Amino acid sequence: MNAVTRVLLVEDDEADAAPTLASLKGSGLDISHQRVWSRADLARSLEQQSWDVVLCDHNLPQFDGLSALAMVKAHDPDIPFIIVSGAIGEETAVAAMRRGAQDFVMKQSLGRLGAVIIRELGDAETRRSARVAANNLQANEALLNSIINTAADGIAMVSLDGKVEFANPALARMIGYAPAELHGMRFQELLHTDEADTSFGEALFAPRDISATEPADLQTHARTRDGHSIPVEIRASRMTVNDASKFTVVIRDISERARSEERMWRLTHFDELSGLPNRLLFRQLLEQALRDANREKKSIAVLFIDLDRFKLINDTAGHDSGDEVLRQVTARLRQCLRESDLISRFGGDEFAVLMRDIDDPEAARAAATRVLDAVAQPYHLNGEDYHLSASIGISTYPSDSADATALLRNAELAMYRAKDQGKNNFQFHSSQMNARSAEHVALERALRQAVERDEFLIHYQPQVEISSGRVIGAEALLRWNRPGAGMMAPDKFIPLAEETGLIVPIGRIVLQQACTEARRRQDAGHHGFRIAVNLSPRQFAQSELVADVRQILNDTGLAPENLELEITESMVMDNPERAAAILRELRVVGVQLAIDDFGTGYSSLSYLKRFPVNTIKIDRSFIQDVPADADDVAITHAIIAMGRSLRLSVVAEGVETAAQADFLRVNNCDLMQGYLISRPVPAADLAQFLRQHPRWQLEPAAAAPAGRPARTSL
Repeated sequence: MNAVTRVLLVEDDEADAAPTLASLKGSGLDISHQRVWSRADLARSLEQQSWDVVLCDHNLPQFDGLSALAMVKAHDPDIPFIIVSGAIGEETAVAAMRRGAQDFVMKQSLGRLGAVIIRELGDAETRRSARVAANNLQANEALLNSIINTAADGIAMVSLDGKVEFANPALARMIGYAPAELHGMRFQELLHTDEADTSFGEALFAPRDISATEPADLQTHARTRDGHSIPVEIRASRMTVNDASKFTVVIRDISERARSEERMWRLTHFDELSGLPNRLLFRQLLEQALRDANREKKSIAVLFIDLDRFKLINDTAGHDSGDEVLRQVTARLRQCLRESDLISRFGGDEFAVLMRDIDDPEAARAAATRVLDAVAQPYHLNGEDYHLSASIGISTYPSDSADATALLRNAELAMYRAKDQGKNNFQFHSSQMNARSAEHVALERALRQAVERDEFLIHYQPQVEISSGRVIGAEALLRWNRPGAGMMAPDKFIPLAEETGLIVPIGRIVLQQACTEARRRQDAGHHGFRIAVNLSPRQFAQSELVADVRQILNDTGLAPENLELEITESMVMDNPERAAAILRELRVVGVQLAIDDFGTGYSSLSYLKRFPVNTIKIDRSFIQDVPADADDVAITHAIIAMGRSLRLSVVAEGVETAAQADFLRVNNCDLMQGYLISRPVPAADLAQFLRQHPRWQLEPAAAAPAGRPARTSL
């Protein structure tokens, strides 16, 4: 190969020639070139000068690329001829390759042109070497025939002790060496193998009985000079050269075959439309998951999902729209499920989900709920909205079965039961789980009806200013008087309301009623009466929060400074930047902000300084054992001191005894609430309490025992 590559460029457009030449120089080739664009100029250039490679456009003013190909091959069949075209049809490209063109490169993909030329220059050298070998090595007809017949593959002559005595250019090119560099190397060094292959290779080239003549075959990986590996197929045959026994080794690069096998594997194991694993792969992975779960004592769940009324979209909007819906469903499933969950499309409108490592079957219920919600969102197709629902069946290991076939069958049967129950729901295969699920669904349905029927009540727990005994306000606490079940504790329904998103309209109801009651107390003569309302995490995250607060304050006529919104430490620390922005907006509105349950989370001075809060509330868990428990005394005293140093108001929750109240007063806590003052009561009872107790009478601080200070300090 010459140091300078001589390129004959058959191209009529100078603007197209420039990027082609730039691409060659960018690939590291040192080139000289001549550009021609007519039949006569091409013929003249071929006669006057030797060329290493011909690059030819297909569409030319006087003739085309196939005509140019015929001229070049008639002049020298070994010159690589590469079509470089912006638009060439598949049939034309195939015809060119059949007539002797080495390759074709689209002008939109010039980045690969340099590599193609380097490859074809090497192949041209091989072809010329083969002709030289045919003229010079007539005495060794067997070796000559071997090289000629296998010139497209790598060929090596290897001694009985495994050393390379000859390597053809194809093998050298394949692994990045010059042929001379391979001489004397152990063939085993050219292989990238595991222990099993290494043993095979060593046995292949170890000294052996001269009579062993059967070819030996091996599929392994060759190691390239730069450390990469390529899949190869090796055949080694015993032959005699000049009365000496040797091995002729043929090495074939099977990268393309490996890629084809990989493509075939994907076609066999993945759904083409959605890109998800298909039923076959899902079944294999489910069997593996069952083995892992049995070994690790974990639970798994299988969800079988069938889309309701999907056929209607196919029939009315067409199959292309139906395919788009399936792709959207796939995206929604990925979004609403865990990253570790395996999603599969079984075909048609059927999907399956494998949930590994679940601690409780309730996780499958929660996942099914999210899937139902995700599938139910509108599908926008061609300017129209379409609606679907899903029916889901759930089976679990180990409660339902330890067999993959049975788990899938049970989940599918449960899905059909969900269809029978009216669709748009999920059913467990286990009757016990179905009972728990039915109870959960019934509670959710009742909760939705409670929002519509206004079944919620607000109870109020008074807050007292410790230094004066004045009742300055109350905390609004949600209650639900469920028909047929009586008064329900908040911890029985608030988590479900949060999970389903119902907490947002419920929270709006609480805020509206609480502000209305606070304004009513002010109108009754309790000037400056303040109401505290808890915000849930989902309320705090919704974008309409600030607008809702403004609107409710405007509707009720309550001054913003008489509303205190309580949030927890975890709510602000989950996303501090966003939380700070929301809190600043609320402070602009003018409302007061409190950190509830302080001391149970981060309890950091840095975030108290960072967030614009007015109040911290000491969690009741620290109050209940003071002043008897020294640790709680120290913690409570520290929180009060921290609040006062930051000029924050400090509220103690859960005060039930006079000793606790006395401790808080001695340590300069600002406010308190708890059963010592009043249980949470309905609005009418709050009004009566305020008439009877405009000030709460606190006993004077008890004298400290002898030898013990009146205050407890850290």
